[in-house]
Amino acid sequence: MPKIRNILFLCAGNTCRSPFASEFAKFLKNTKYRNELREVEFDSAGLYHYYKVAQDGTVNYLKSKGVDMSNFRTKRVDEDLVSKQDIILTFEQKRHINKLKRRFKNLNLDEKVFLLLEYAGDKENLEIEDPFYLEQEEYNKILKRIEEGVLKTIDKIIKINNLENDQISDIY
Repeated sequence: MPKIRNILFLCAGNTCRSPFASEFAKFLKNTKYRNELREVEFDSAGLYHYYKVAQDGTVNYLKSKGVDMSNFRTKRVDEDLVSKQDIILTFEQKRHINKLKRRFKNLNLDEKVFLLLEYAGDKENLEIEDPFYLEQEEYNKILKRIEEGVLKTIDKIIKINNLENDQISDIY
């Protein structure tokens, strides 16, 4: 497996979970992991396109961490975006992975699409519900789970990108 350079976070509408994950990962890339992630790009998209901007709950949580996402605009996933990714990280098997694979059945996605927490190395409770209609306190709990998954994922990507090609299969 080659080095990981392009990571897409994908959810239903690209307004809560995937924008949080990508904007938080970009923040870490530009602060804590400048050297380690300099050749890595993070992006997000949704299977559907409902709104133009992220939900207030996501914006507020990121703002509390010093992350400004005022320039963020949602987008719907398309074949070009999927094709250029090394890894696609989602939050729900049935609603995200299965639908993505059905929509782009002409692409072989089995080796590059994962649940975020699965990829991060967690063993149970791997799905992350949509916080869309939740109160901010519950919304924040969900985003905290995503935050922890993103941190573990970044550590894994850094390790993979520092290995020789013949050692990478040991991490998977």
